[in-house]
Amino acid sequence: MKRAADLSTANESQSDGYGKSMQMSRIVVTQGNQRGILPIQWGFRFAITVCALIDCWICRFQMDADGVSYLDMGDEYLKGNWHAALNAHWSPLYGVLAGTMLRITKPTMRWEYPVVHLLNFLILIVTLFCFEFFWRELLASSAPRTLVGGPRAYAWVLGYFLFAYIHLVALPLSLVTPDLLVSALVYMASGMMLRFAGGRMGTASAILMGVLLGVGYLAKSAMLPFAVILMITMVAVAWRGHRRKSLIAATLLGCLVISLPFIAALSWKMHRVTFSDTAKLNQGWQVNNVGSMHLWLGDPAGYEHAQHPPRKIFRWPEVYEFATPIGGTYPPWYDPSYWYAGIDSSVHPVLEIQAFLRNMSSIVKDGLLRSGFLVTAALMFILGTRVRDSWGHLLGFWPILAPAVAVTLMFSMVFWVPRYTSGLMLVVWGATMASTSTLGDKRRVKVFWAISLSLGALVVLEFSKVLRADYRDAGDSAQTVMVAERLQAMGVAPGERIAVVGYGNTAAFWARLGGLRIVAEVPHVLGAGDSATAFWTSGPQVEEAVLTVLKSTGARAVIADPSPAVVPPGWVQVGNTGRAVYFFQPIP
Repeated sequence: MKRAADLSTANESQSDGYGKSMQMSRIVVTQGNQRGILPIQWGFRFAITVCALIDCWICRFQMDADGVSYLDMGDEYLKGNWHAALNAHWSPLYGVLAGTMLRITKPTMRWEYPVVHLLNFLILIVTLFCFEFFWRELLASSAPRTLVGGPRAYAWVLGYFLFAYIHLVALPLSLVTPDLLVSALVYMASGMMLRFAGGRMGTASAILMGVLLGVGYLAKSAMLPFAVILMITMVAVAWRGHRRKSLIAATLLGCLVISLPFIAALSWKMHRVTFSDTAKLNQGWQVNNVGSMHLWLGDPAGYEHAQHPPRKIFRWPEVYEFATPIGGTYPPWYDPSYWYAGIDSSVHPVLEIQAFLRNMSSIVKDGLLRSGFLVTAALMFILGTRVRDSWGHLLGFWPILAPAVAVTLMFSMVFWVPRYTSGLMLVVWGATMASTSTLGDKRRVKVFWAISLSLGALVVLEFSKVLRADYRDAGDSAQTVMVAERLQAMGVAPGERIAVVGYGNTAAFWARLGGLRIVAEVPHVLGAGDSATAFWTSGPQVEEAVLTVLKSTGARAVIADPSPAVVPPGWVQVGNTGRAVYFFQPIP
């Protein structure tokens, strides 16, 4: 009887406004906790933690080109080398966190990458608790119209499965990127937006929300447009719901305090007002089809547009030098905004439409159909008392849906992959779930439970595929450590310059571990063709001429990555790693 009275009171409160409905929802949520939500939470926390630990251990030696740049940048920040650290492409927060982690633990060469993956694991745990904050606010906002009482336990089960799919499957833990950190901040910001829309936000919380948005910008530059859209949405909510306008000013203040110093420093370095060049670069790469994503020579071929091309020091096979003025393990990817100065980032309508259609197709296939979430959402709508009511409830979540959809559309205009909007996708799916009415119908509750179990089976199946893929890649990743250790044993000391015949962007994986700096490259495919292959097949005279040119760059040695099965005289196999090294001075 008490529960029925609570529900009746809550239904009457709808006519008094959204804010009173939020207050009544707290009673319902408390009842849900008493019905066994806490055991569900701890069970899923344990399961997600164990799965994440297993995956992080399997892929502990994996690294990617972006990750090397973040780690290099973090080193520069911790050294206080601000000019070298400031970067218009890579945001600073993740690199600083990784650099701090490495400074605290002081790992050996073999354990440097595992420590970085430990950081990813810790960020995942933080993200899990940020998700729980958002999910509580979401369920509170949906009361009393849906998922009341017992079904709230099922809603938590479904929520955890959604989280597991997003962050164990769609957003691989093997990636050394700030995307997981961004998801955590999206959950916090979306949860606080629900509080604002419900009239339950104070000044301190508004300032905190702004600070989180500013921190999000430091994690990834795309979070600044998200912050702007979110605050515009706050204005619309305040205008419609008569919320305190001062809270919007407090949020703006918190965001500016965190973001403005970095924007000012970056603009000072770039000699123009900017908060990031990431969108500009991706516009050129992904929409305007500008050249290679490293060693850009201009478009069309030559130097017509490239302001800072790498220096071509041998015509054929092509040899490029990039020792100055940019640092990092692999300079061309440490600061792409320098090497790609002059890139065509203008909007070409035909190319823009093609990119939009291509990205929207990817969003539908990889963001909806492939995951099975579209089917789940459709079934949940069908299970509702009336589809019209479900749509009405869904539109009631517009304060969190509008920023999520707007930012996804922003990515679709340039380039989209699932990890870019993983947190936003969960926000949209969560709102869809919370819009489904299952009150008073045991059959619907049972089917809702069946949907959750089906989604759980999908998570288990897809995560097992992720583990198998990471296990297959583990051997190559471990070989990266072997290359670095073997080169050091052969006399290539940390801090030395080297040249590469092959793939410089992947050679950076072992070069980073060895503390080496790649200053020249004979690339595989660039400009006129496959220069690396031509190096091995053009005869001894050409090989000697190329080595002489590479020596002039100040390189201590040249590493073939990969090396041919039979290497010419003077080259030494780097163990059984598939690489070979040529020393310009005798081996000590």
